[in-house]
Amino acid sequence: MRMISNSPRTTAAIARVLAKEVFKAKSLVVLGLVGELGAGKTTFIKAFIKGLGSKKKVTSPTFIILRRLPLNAKRDIYHIDAYRVKSKDLLQLGLKEVMTRRNIVLVEWAERVKKVLPKNTIWLKLEHGNNKNERYITINRR
Repeated sequence: MRMISNSPRTTAAIARVLAKEVFKAKSLVVLGLVGELGAGKTTFIKAFIKGLGSKKKVTSPTFIILRRLPLNAKRDIYHIDAYRVKSKDLLQLGLKEVMTRRNIVLVEWAERVKKVLPKNTIWLKLEHGNNKNERYITINRR
């Protein structure tokens, strides 16, 4: 599925709609976000996390790599920034344990750690459009 966003506000609205669908899942959900710098990955993730109902301030885990945000008693959100890491680094940080529960895992720069992500990862590609704030958002599975 491919959508066009003409503003950060529209990108956030798309993220919130997807979050409501993901929240209904009864098992682990992994979203792998790919796209150039400035394509809107962090904007998307911030709105997605808010759309799940989290009240926490969302900041990118650029320097800490992996951030856990409690969602409810049975489920957590994990936000991963894989820009500066390799697959083995995520495994050392406990990625396997994160993926054993009903968690929701959001991975920025996911193409860098693709081999440790599950086969049912939902892939989101964010691309710059023709205009300043235009973005193309493509959602698919591997």
